[in-house]
Amino acid sequence: MNPDTGLIFNIQRHCTEDGPGIRTTVFLKGCRMKCPWCQNPEGIKMHPEIVWYEELCIKDGKCAKICPSEAIKTGRNGIEILRDRCSYCGKCVEACPAGALEIYGKQYTVDEVVSILLRDEVFYEKSGGGVTLSGGEPAIQSEFSTNLLKELRKKGIHTAVETSLGVDWRLLEPVVKNTELVI
Repeated sequence: MNPDTGLIFNIQRHCTEDGPGIRTTVFLKGCRMKCPWCQNPEGIKMHPEIVWYEELCIKDGKCAKICPSEAIKTGRNGIEILRDRCSYCGKCVEACPAGALEIYGKQYTVDEVVSILLRDEVFYEKSGGGVTLSGGEPAIQSEFSTNLLKELRKKGIHTAVETSLGVDWRLLEPVVKNTELVI
């Protein structure tokens, strides 16, 4: 894996449950645990995923028509995604007027994430908050998580990591050593 890019499925602003103060939580893809009670099952797999919301689908077939990989088939009951063909280009998501398709997982650089997170710096300062890495399991993307934490700490932003501790210590150690709070 590239240490300067990470696969993220959500950046959630104004969180109050993932550490002290007002925080932004960065949800990274990848987890080996597969717990049946997982709050973020979209974070388990270590690759992007197309999600179809059947209740939003208007069955107009625009997604299938635009797909360059022919990875979407339409039928009376909606669509079928042929995941082995999908390149996760996002054209189907853009073409869907009803918002019935979404991609969980996008590559970001450390600099891109830091730029997004700094938008809420005033909230972190005023509330004693900061940034929390969650997932999935942040230590699965150990180098990226470590580099992100280092950059945030250089900027004086409080950091926290939510972890299951269910990874090899060689992956977890650099992450834990570069954060201020382990949850």
